[in-house]
Amino acid sequence: MNAKAPVVKQLYRLSIEPRVVEQLAKLAERLREPRSRLATRLFTEAVMGAKLPRR
Repeated sequence: MNAKAPVVKQLYRLSIEPRVVEQLAKLAERLREPRSRLATRLFTEAVMGAKLPRR
């Protein structure tokens, strides 16, 4: 039995500034990780770590 949650791709079409893409490419090269995997990981960490405002 697989305990991992399913991975959903192409959930959002994001418009990203060219300088962000350049930084992502530099970071991916330095970490020797594919850009798409790095972008997915960073986006997931940012979303899951965001705190919702209290009501």
